Order: sequence, then C-alpha cells, then structure tokens
Amino acid sequence: MKKKHTIKLSARQRRHLQTITRQGEHKSRVVARARMLLKSHAGLTDEQICEHCGVSRSTVQRTRRTCVQHGLTAALYDAPRSGAPPKITAKVEARLIAIACTEPPAGYDHMTLELIQREAIKQGVVKRLSTVAIWHHLTNRGIKPWREKNVVHSRADGGIH
Repeated sequence: MKKKHTIKLSARQRRHLQTITRQGEHKSRVVARARMLLKSHAGLTDEQICEHCGVSRSTVQRTRRTCVQHGLTAALYDAPRSGAPPKITAKVEARLIAIACTEPPAGYDHMTLELIQREAIKQGVVKRLSTVAIWHHLTNRGIKPWREKNVVHSRADGGIH
C-alpha cells in the first residue's frame, strides 16, 4: 500500500535528525519522532517503523503527516499549550498570606488551613478553594501559620503554657 505522506529529507535535515537521535539533550518523544522520520525517509513500512521505534501505527502516520503538512519542526516538537489559567493569582495569593498572618479567631491558638479557607471565602477573596491549594501556596512562600504557635513551652514551675 502506497504511503499517503512520503518523507523526503534534505541532507541537512537528515544530519539534524541524526544529531537529535545521537545526543541525549532532547525529550524521548522528540528522539522517537526523529527516528520515525529517518526510517520513513529510508523507505521502511509503517509496520517496520512501529517495530523499530516501539510506537503505534497511528503515531507514525501522524508524525509523517505533520512533517509533510507543517514542516520538520512541527513534526518533532509539540506546540505550546495555553493551559488553564491559574486559579490563584498573585493578588489572591497576597490576600491569602495576609489572612494567614493575622491573629486567629477567639478560641484558636493558631490559624489553620480551614480557618484561612473560611476567612478567604468570607472576605470574597475566592468563591471556593481547597485547603491543599492554600497549603501549596503558603508553603512555597515559607509561611506555615499552623506550625508557628504549635510548640508547647514548659514553665519554670513545671506547668505547661
């Protein structure tokens, strides 16, 4: 069966792909794609390429199609992804830190993640936010209010305060 997208590489492109496969500076998927393109250029069938590279037939076909339609760089490297916008912006993080550094409400020795969460929602900083997310942002800044006042000190008379 004739291939839908035939790969014909220039000498410069072949050298570039060979460099990628020989040097350990690239991600494994880039190296695998370079190998697929080199083997496709050499005239191997999809099944042979799958066997040599340890990938599926659809991966070989997709890589070859991308190379023909969009060029070598597009075939080797993934396009950047936008990703989801951050749920906690710098402004929100600053407000969380301010809440964490306040005195705890009456009846509490220290601010807990749950107290910070409740206060942030009450103040309208966020509509909802997990305590894990709060923990990550605060610990990344070295702020641990739940540990600051957690130490029990003994008094000179043997009591605990």
